[in-house]
Amino acid sequence: MARLLSGLVHRLGRVVARDGLAQLTDDELLRRFTADRDALAFEALVWRHGPMVLGVCGRVLGRTGDVEDAFQATFLVLVRRARAVRSGEALAGWLYRVARRVSTRLAREQGRRAARECLAARPEAVTEGAVEWSDWRALLDREVERLPAPYREAFILCSLEGRAQEDVARELGCPVGTLQSRLARAKERLRTRLSVCGVALPVLGAGTVSARLATTTVSAAIGLASGSPTSAAPVALALSQGMWKPMGILKAKVVFLTLVATAAAGSAVGYVEPPSVVRAAPHPASADPTPEELKKENERLRHEIAHLKKKLAAAMLPSGDVPTDQEVIKALPKPPAGATRDDIVIVKEKILDRLDPPRHFPNVGQARLRVQHWECSAYFTDIVVLPWPFSVKLTKPRVCVVYIDKDVLVPVSGGGK
Repeated sequence: MARLLSGLVHRLGRVVARDGLAQLTDDELLRRFTADRDALAFEALVWRHGPMVLGVCGRVLGRTGDVEDAFQATFLVLVRRARAVRSGEALAGWLYRVARRVSTRLAREQGRRAARECLAARPEAVTEGAVEWSDWRALLDREVERLPAPYREAFILCSLEGRAQEDVARELGCPVGTLQSRLARAKERLRTRLSVCGVALPVLGAGTVSARLATTTVSAAIGLASGSPTSAAPVALALSQGMWKPMGILKAKVVFLTLVATAAAGSAVGYVEPPSVVRAAPHPASADPTPEELKKENERLRHEIAHLKKKLAAAMLPSGDVPTDQEVIKALPKPPAGATRDDIVIVKEKILDRLDPPRHFPNVGQARLRVQHWECSAYFTDIVVLPWPFSVKLTKPRVCVVYIDKDVLVPVSGGGK
């Protein structure tokens, strides 16, 4: 009985202490954890953002065991990368992106394993695209992540975490009206993009984090932070360790391909002899290639080099000018008489990039015309003040899309050859 009472008192003390930390911002809690390894500060973050993280994992994975592994891995990534969260950045948005990527990676690995098992059991049962995830939930989270940062943070904090708008506005450092405008535009943008795929924007709710899951996650995080043996699930620990390695691998691949393309472009001026390491013989004792085979291989390499030269030349072309905000605002329809515009946010997206064949231009010579077509979405609020019979301020959120062409001449050296 004494042990039971002691445990109850300890748990009550933790609840009281955690409630006392509830008034602190995410930045303050994160600083306390990174500086002092404050377990209660980290636990407060888990309880504050855990339901949203659990909801993201559940929409991607759908299975309880996998969801809990992804949930735990998300917060272990936070332990490893806490200092990577920029000051002023909404922690909820950061955790949302990490949770979605962790869950997507786990779902992809589980799908591959299931496909291999199914293929071993019944090869005819596996069809192309059988493991693709086409559920509306994956589409929703993908579109949420594509939102501009101000809209994404407002949607995550208000719609996914269900927090009061006054608290969210205070955390983001903006007026409540601005937050409401961003939230409305985020929902409108999501409705538009989802409707193209025949999906309506659903009413989303956060998941319910059990005390067991929160406790095990905090315990695993504190163990990982202190360097002591952690109680984290092996899958969660592996996911948190591997989340940031693919970026380094991707960068290495980009550097390698760039070097290959540059070398190929430089060697294309002369004869390219097929190196012996390119075509590995199927058997060590095979006969020497015939002249016909060498000719075919040489032709293949010439085509490959020409293709690499085109890709390299396209990458080195001037990218053209992005439309300025003033150009977009000038292209917008004029506001109604007596109205002003406020809280203007512009999103620019290039929807066409075409390079015409070389031709002669006066005062320029041989050049190619690069045509770029930009879709610019402007989100703003029309404000009208009615002075009579008494002063009334009317506001109306609006969205307007304009298209702007930006063309640039690319000089051609060597007469356009």
